[in-house]
Amino acid sequence: MAIVYFEDFRSIVLTHYREVAAENPEYQSTAWFLLRYLKRIEKTTTMPTTPEHVENSMRGFIRFYVDRIDAKSPLGERCIRIYEEYRKTLRDKQSGPT
Repeated sequence: MAIVYFEDFRSIVLTHYREVAAENPEYQSTAWFLLRYLKRIEKTTTMPTTPEHVENSMRGFIRFYVDRIDAKSPLGERCIRIYEEYRKTLRDKQSGPT
């Protein structure tokens, strides 16, 4: 029986946040804006939460990724990894109890 918890996903987002923040991105750079999106996602994954609540933050994150980030760049690869982890959370939800 799988139950959806976002704590693991939250930890992954926080790890990426800390790694990008450690690079001390320039104010209003793409990496700086990425930090803002990651922080928003981290806040929505704090329990208790719902998949729908997290979905709104992820939609914004994906729009930002599509509009501003080259998929083959290090930031693009980071965004893809975050999204893949989010998709795992959704798969856990689908395989859980109905």
